Amino acid sequence: MKKKRTIKQTIEFYVMSVAILLGALLTVVMIISSFLSTNKILLENLRQMAKTSSQNVGANLHLLTDRMANLALEQDLMDEAASVQQKQKVLDERETRIEFVWLGAYDLSGNKLYGDEDAPESIADKKCYAYLQQTGNIVIDEPYYENDMWQLCVVLPISRDGEAVSYLVGSYKYDMLNDVLSNINIGVTGDSYIINEEGTIIADKDLEKMQKHENVYEIYNSGKNKKMFDNMVNFQTGSESTHLHGVSHYVAYAPVPGTNWILVIDAPRREFQATLFVSVFVCILIALVLLLIARYVIVKMADSISDSLSLATGRLTSLSEGNLKDEVVLAKTNEEAQILTRALAKTIASVDGYINDIKSSLGYLSEGDYSREVPDSFQGDFAAIREALASITESLNETMRRINDSSLAVNENSSEVSGYAKRLYDGSVEQEVALQRLIESIQRITDEIYHITENADQVKQCADIAQGKVDQGQAQMDIMLETMHDIYENMQEIIKISQLIEEISSETSLLALNASIEAARAGESGKGFAVVAQQIGVLSEQTANALKQTGSIIEQANVSIEKGLKTTDATADSFREIYQATERFTGISNSMAVVVEQQKEAVAMVTGEADKVLEIANTNRQLAQETDETASLSLTQAKELGEVVAAVKLKGDELSGGAN
Repeated sequence: MKKKRTIKQTIEFYVMSVAILLGALLTVVMIISSFLSTNKILLENLRQMAKTSSQNVGANLHLLTDRMANLALEQDLMDEAASVQQKQKVLDERETRIEFVWLGAYDLSGNKLYGDEDAPESIADKKCYAYLQQTGNIVIDEPYYENDMWQLCVVLPISRDGEAVSYLVGSYKYDMLNDVLSNINIGVTGDSYIINEEGTIIADKDLEKMQKHENVYEIYNSGKNKKMFDNMVNFQTGSESTHLHGVSHYVAYAPVPGTNWILVIDAPRREFQATLFVSVFVCILIALVLLLIARYVIVKMADSISDSLSLATGRLTSLSEGNLKDEVVLAKTNEEAQILTRALAKTIASVDGYINDIKSSLGYLSEGDYSREVPDSFQGDFAAIREALASITESLNETMRRINDSSLAVNENSSEVSGYAKRLYDGSVEQEVALQRLIESIQRITDEIYHITENADQVKQCADIAQGKVDQGQAQMDIMLETMHDIYENMQEIIKISQLIEEISSETSLLALNASIEAARAGESGKGFAVVAQQIGVLSEQTANALKQTGSIIEQANVSIEKGLKTTDATADSFREIYQATERFTGISNSMAVVVEQQKEAVAMVTGEADKVLEIANTNRQLAQETDETASLSLTQAKELGEVVAAVKLKGDELSGGAN
């Protein structure tokens, strides 16, 4: 069984729980707010730094372009009549004042006109040349490695009368750009670099990284980083927190004015959050110390409250066990505890007196003396106990009087009930005998219905057999009728053919006659043909005779077939009438079977109801018998109850010698 907490343990548990919960909640809120505010401040500072640094880079590049622009305005370079030597002299003089790596002039197709020996012979393959063709303005080329050093070219057109006549190209050392990137110090391992509009790193303070020409989309491939790099190459300014190679970084970016470049600054978050982690650890440590101090104070307070209440709780425990005799020790260390112990002592004394009064009152009631009054010593809410005892006494007096009256009435009613039960028993016996006779009659009806059912089944079987034979005869008659129709149609065709042959025979006879006439005209040469014509005539005559005989036979056969067809139709009609009569007979037999089945169900239901009525009659007979026995027992108990009531002493109405 789980041990219950003491009030001291309860106070310590709940107060410490609340303190720990509040401390943990405040610490978590402080940590979260610290991280959020730190991130926001650092990202905003980095964004401003990237913006400022990009402007510094732009300013340095602007200085380079200004120098080239001033050089392009030299009169000798713009004068078409000036010789190449004069123009080269101008370049040599400017190169001594400014740290150019090389200077050169090129025609519009990118071929070298004049300049230093280190100047390339053509710039047509350089990226700056394509930009120059597109913009027609000053272009800063991306840093490139040549002659064992990193260089940065500035290209601008030399115009005359508003049209470009040649291009002036000057190459500076990359150090001028690298100085700006090197001065951007973010943390210990922070980095700063410049990318072009394609995301390729073109400038870095670490020269070894520049030689790799890496693309930020490839080295930092992720969905979130892609969105960030898209913002960069769209020349937006911003700062974000992201992961580079699995390490959380702060990244800030800003476009470099006047170029297609973007300055990027990134630094690991851990370098900026080390101090924050130390602060968080110190705050947690302080919170734990404060919790320990709070626990010490809470334990002291709980001890004081627990000691003051232990006196009262101990006495209440013994009181709950039924101890009303021991005295209550009064507390002296706490005002509330002292009031509690005094009230407890007074309560125990009052309860002890009330229990004695209740004990004496209940004693009189247990002895059968309901005439005693309840003592009037109860105070306050305890007065309800006296009223309850008085009400119980009055109720018992009234109840005993009613019981006395009811015992007399029960005595009389029991005698009447006994008589009624006897008559009910006799009626139930007679009802049971009558129901037995009814059930026997229903059983005989049931047996007769079973015989009828058997006969109906035999009739239905005969009807089904007859139906099958009629169906078979009808099918055969249909086949014979169809055959007769076919014979009749074939006979009509034979008649047509016979007529056709007769016509052919007539034509043949006429032809033989014509042939005989023509043979006679032919004289001696036609005799042979006359013989043939004569034989054809003979054959034609024989054919005509045969056709006459065949026609007679066919006519007689046609008449017989027509009679047979009519007879067959009449027979088919008779079979149809027989089929319809058989169907009606089958329907009547099915209906008779359904009616017999319904009669069987009705008789079965009547039999079931009769059985239920018989069961109810048996139950009534048993109940009547039990009622008679109960009435006899009630009569005896009523007499005993009257004797008990007679022994009770009531207020204002003493039943001397027992209740009558």
